[in-house]
Amino acid sequence: MRIIHITRRGMALSAAAVVMAVAGAVVLAGCFAKAPEQEAAPQGIPGATDEERTAYLTDLGWEVEPTPLETLDLQLPEDLSRTWGDYAALQEGQGLPFAQYAGQAVRRYTYTVLNYPGIPKGVQANLYVAGDQIIGGDIIATGQGGFQGGLAFPETETA
Repeated sequence: MRIIHITRRGMALSAAAVVMAVAGAVVLAGCFAKAPEQEAAPQGIPGATDEERTAYLTDLGWEVEPTPLETLDLQLPEDLSRTWGDYAALQEGQGLPFAQYAGQAVRRYTYTVLNYPGIPKGVQANLYVAGDQIIGGDIIATGQGGFQGGLAFPETETA
């Protein structure tokens, strides 16, 4: 039988070596793996400020008044299908995550549109924001012959 003598200094050095090896393994593992929340977090459309919201509309081709005509806080129902089903489908078609916010509080910003082709007045852009992200939106025309559609700028015919 063999007896091994370890001094306090030797034990401390061994423990330090083990700690350093574990720390190095953790650092290396972090270099090669993404955190689950990073993989799951989609890149949203910023909408926390008037500037961000109007910039988004401008990027789509719209000219709008810089401040909202109206701001409305509302609570979406848990089940969107009865009252918001068509609207949720419109948003899904635009690639916006509106339906994911069922049951949550959102804010709607309504802007006056200045450049709808052939309609000089009465057109508005609605943007729905949850937290600081745009989650939905539409273009509406009020009054006689009114309509509601997606945020894409309409194609105009060229002669």
